[in-house]
Amino acid sequence: MPNYVRWDAEGVEVIQPGEQEKIKEVSDQFNRFQMMNFNEHHHCLRGTHLKTQGCVIGKFTVKDNLPAHLAQGMFAKPGQYDMIMRYSSLTPKLVPDNVSAPRGIGMKIFGVEGEKLWGEDKKTQDWTFNNYPILELRDPKTTYEIADCLEKNWNDIPNFAEEQAKRVDADVATMGGKLSRQHLVAMPEYSQSAYRFGDFVAKFGVFPLGEEQKKLENYVIPEDAPINILSQHARKFHMRHKVTYFFCAQLLQNLDEQPVDDIGVDWDETKYPFEQIATLEFEPQDSWLPEFRVWWDDRITVNSWHGLKVHQPLGSTNRMRRVVYAESRKLRLRVNGFKDYIEPESLREVPAPLVAPQISLPYQPAVQSIEVSVT
Repeated sequence: MPNYVRWDAEGVEVIQPGEQEKIKEVSDQFNRFQMMNFNEHHHCLRGTHLKTQGCVIGKFTVKDNLPAHLAQGMFAKPGQYDMIMRYSSLTPKLVPDNVSAPRGIGMKIFGVEGEKLWGEDKKTQDWTFNNYPILELRDPKTTYEIADCLEKNWNDIPNFAEEQAKRVDADVATMGGKLSRQHLVAMPEYSQSAYRFGDFVAKFGVFPLGEEQKKLENYVIPEDAPINILSQHARKFHMRHKVTYFFCAQLLQNLDEQPVDDIGVDWDETKYPFEQIATLEFEPQDSWLPEFRVWWDDRITVNSWHGLKVHQPLGSTNRMRRVVYAESRKLRLRVNGFKDYIEPESLREVPAPLVAPQISLPYQPAVQSIEVSVT
């Protein structure tokens, strides 16, 4: 019988001396990245996950009859929720889509009942993911070192890569630049960091489910592909296919082998498997609607600290994100001329065409508009 570690057990989180001061230094670094990007592009972007690759509307369905160790938090009972999701590229400096680099997804789920971490009255739960299971920004100290190197080599990325290859933890520090150049709909996605999972602790994974998606898993995007290949392929794929994913949990059982405060250590999937707890479904739709995309870029925020207390982010990198993401949001809004961000309550507040005429055009090879329920 597995021994699942409680979220409040001794040793799950260990705050190191000087952590808050180091987090403040990292926050300042990412604000400088934002202003360096602003000077290049004349628009203030996020500090991380700054390049939008598509936005979609879908359904998040919690599985029926989950066993007790998985029926935790918002997964304690079955249900279906409306959701929105954004595909993105992670790097603090914009790079073309045809180079190897981390990609991610962020999702906001509507109508989730429960006590919120930030005490807000909107019933939303946010989750964020990247396309590899560990992260080189494994703690605040390491993040500061890597960010400092990037800042000094902002206009010389090859030298930045060379410097990372000299690090003691080079195998982790260089992983993002060695990732397979996959299409977005075929990528596995990982929370990388751990979260409270009701009584327990878990990391999460989002894995392609649709057969057409799986056919792309081994396809490698050519190095000479268009610089916007990811967003435009995602758009074409989403308009032609229903896109589905598994949402899975990987529970903490052994702190020696599954540290929470160092997310540069992989939790061995063969010993501690991911178990499905929900499904994501996206009916065919246009993922590149200008109003939806710009609204997400400029007005809303997706932050894993925005959610239920029973899903509190855990570990040093998440404690860092709580500060860095908040300060990044404040700067982005201020520089772009907005007083505050928008927290949507339902799909009714999402600026995308939700209902369109459905007229059969049998003699024209046109893509029909997609009707999306807002009930």
